[in-house]
This record gives sequence, structure tokens and C-alpha cells, in this order.
Amino acid sequence: MSALVVVVVAPRVLTRSAWTISHPRTALVSWSLAVVLGVVGFVLGIAFVVLADRPLTDPFRLGDSPTHGLNIGVALLAVLAFVVAVRVRPGADQVAVREAMRAGAAPHREIDGTPVAVVEADHALACAVPGREGGVLVSTGLADLLRTDELEAVVAHERAHLTQRHAVAVAVAESIERAVPWVPGARAMARSTRVLVEFAADDAAARRVGRDALRRAVLVADGTSALGAIRASRLE
Repeated sequence: MSALVVVVVAPRVLTRSAWTISHPRTALVSWSLAVVLGVVGFVLGIAFVVLADRPLTDPFRLGDSPTHGLNIGVALLAVLAFVVAVRVRPGADQVAVREAMRAGAAPHREIDGTPVAVVEADHALACAVPGREGGVLVSTGLADLLRTDELEAVVAHERAHLTQRHAVAVAVAESIERAVPWVPGARAMARSTRVLVEFAADDAAARRVGRDALRRAVLVADGTSALGAIRASRLE
């Protein structure tokens, strides 16, 4: 019952409430708690059904049927398959960027105290690559368009993605969506998480370099997209 309540209520509260825009980190934590409560409720519900009215000496009644143990094994394998399905895996773009940084194809420079890999590219690009061999990467096409304080704002935004481990939050949300795509809460969680991590990184960057510099940087780097316009408006 608790799992059903979480699946039905959490998406409505966390995707239709204005407070999530102003407090994205709190919303992200709330999503995590909702997922934990949903999973725990589901597991406990199954356990209560399986163990109801069972003797303590043989709670699974393995002696009643030679196939009962097989059924339990299949159930455990299903749980294991779900865990494997939601494991965090880096995307192809992150792998490519990480390889370029490891190979030295992207030379590093220090921006606002942060080592940044600068890659030669005409298009605007800024990304955070998690992991021991990851970091912040910015393209020359973007760096050439930005003033010093705007570039520092972009780097602060990407650094916030790393320090707050946003890649893990997004990867888990998207993996759960792939594992149970028929659950509305899973789709809502993935969609909201991708937006909330941007808001949370904006808040961290704004505290470091100021809202105006970050707003100008967002307009230059991503002002034509719907999310970029929302982020710029939010920073006014």
C-alpha cells in the first residue's frame, strides 16, 4: 500500500508544486526519499504476502512443494535483474570526453581555481564528466563568446554538477525509467531530475559568482532552448 501511495502521490507533489523550482536540492532529496520508500514498501509488501501465516521453522514452506524453492529463486533473480537494470552507467558522450581528457587531447587551464579541459571546437560546449579521470570541459567556441565572469559562472555551474553528484541522480532516475517505463512516477522522476539538477547547479554557481553573470552566460550558451530560457528567467 505504501509503495502505491508513493507512486501515485509523489509525482503529483514533486512535479506540480512551485516550491521545487525555488528549492531544487530539497526536491531532489525528496525524489530520492520517495524512491527509497517505494522500493522498501514494495519489498516489505511482497515479504508479508510470502511469509503470512508461515511457521518460523519453515517460513518459505520449501518442504510443501519441490517447485516452491524454484519459484523463490526465480523471484530473487527478478530482483537481481532489476538491480542490474538500474545500475549507473556513463553515457557514450561522457566516455568520449573522458577518453579525450585522459589522452591529453584537451589541454587544461585553470579557471576560477578549477582545472578545466579546453577542447578546440567551433560549437558551444560545456560539460561535467564525473569520475576520477573526469572533470570540467569547455569548448573554445563557447569560451570565445563569454566574458571572464561569464566563463567563471559556466565553470562554477559544471563544478556544482560534480560536487553535488548530479550525474548519479540523473543516471539512477533514467535507469529506473528504463526498468519500469509503465510506471508514471518513473517517467516523471527522470524528467524532473534532469531539470532540477540544472536549477541546483545554477544556485550553487550564483552563490559563487553572482546571478547576473550566470544569467548572461546561460543566455549565450543555451538561451535558444526552452530550458535555457527558463533558467535565465529564474536567475533574474
